[in-house]
Amino acid sequence: MSFEPVVPLESVNPEWLSKVLTATGYLHDAVVTQANREPCGTGQLGDTYRFRLTYSRPDAGPASIVAKFPSTDETSREFGRQSGYYANEIQFYNTLEPQFDLSAARIIHSAIASNEVDFILLMEDMAPALVVDQLEGCSRQQSALVMEQAAALHSASWEKPELRNAAEWSRGILGVCDQVTDSFGDIVQQLPELAGDLIPEPDIATAMPLAQHKAQWKTVYHTPQCLWHSDLRADNVLFDAQGGKLPVVVLDWQGLAYGKGSIDAALYLGTSMTVEDRRAHERELVTHYHSELLKRGVANYSAEQCWDDYRLHAIYGLQIATFGFSAVKRTPRGDKMWRSWIERTAAQVRDLESHELLKKV
Repeated sequence: MSFEPVVPLESVNPEWLSKVLTATGYLHDAVVTQANREPCGTGQLGDTYRFRLTYSRPDAGPASIVAKFPSTDETSREFGRQSGYYANEIQFYNTLEPQFDLSAARIIHSAIASNEVDFILLMEDMAPALVVDQLEGCSRQQSALVMEQAAALHSASWEKPELRNAAEWSRGILGVCDQVTDSFGDIVQQLPELAGDLIPEPDIATAMPLAQHKAQWKTVYHTPQCLWHSDLRADNVLFDAQGGKLPVVVLDWQGLAYGKGSIDAALYLGTSMTVEDRRAHERELVTHYHSELLKRGVANYSAEQCWDDYRLHAIYGLQIATFGFSAVKRTPRGDKMWRSWIERTAAQVRDLESHELLKKV
């Protein structure tokens, strides 16, 4: 049964869904008669909706599915194109996710247009699930589950040249990091004007030293080690998904790249726990992450090296937040998120003396 692979939100109607669900084996001897949509998720680069479905034959297919589209905001759309984020996520689900033992949403249909902007991603609905507001912060137990998923991704791709060399689609992300690093001094200097009193001056000052050590920082994130998610934080994680069947599910694989895996650990703990909880539990959680790597077959990577990598890579979270504040659409919730993100990661960088480590690279 043929159907247009990439359609806008307005064209996701019962007829189109009937064809897709039938072609992918999710629907037999029935059609979708009604598809009611509602927004869900908090993404800055993409718009996500839940479709509740009714069929010509009761219970013929999934009661609901989740669909993801590019943002309607032109700034976010252009960033998604230039960075390769949109294409990355489609490539991940089509080529990599089936190979790895990861807890990710199962994909029903995914496709992207030749302009590398328009795309559609249909996923099985993970509801009911626990969504932890990143502004509130995750617990130690929840963070430990995420460290296990990070280790699963990193260990499965650890020092595998075939993945690094085949992942041409992921190098655009590192290109974006290069551009941001090259212009980081200007970005930080412009932040007070953009943010007003939203971002405290001491946190802006904490970000600035990176501008004096750009070459060292590029060496850090270009060092090949494994695949990394690059946006691993509470807003992109579900707990107790599908009514508890899946303890944790990681979403939003747009920023996948090949580099240093501990960036994911640093970003998650720096953004997704309160400063107090991170300080209390981060050493234990990094040790747990390292133990999971060893359990999954990683060798010649000491606990001491893992801890130092984590300390150094805290810079990434502060850099991305400083840049991201001006790169995507402004929303009330987004402003609160950026403020929290910068506050937490600036404290993390100071606590771990990350810039001092960078000077030694």
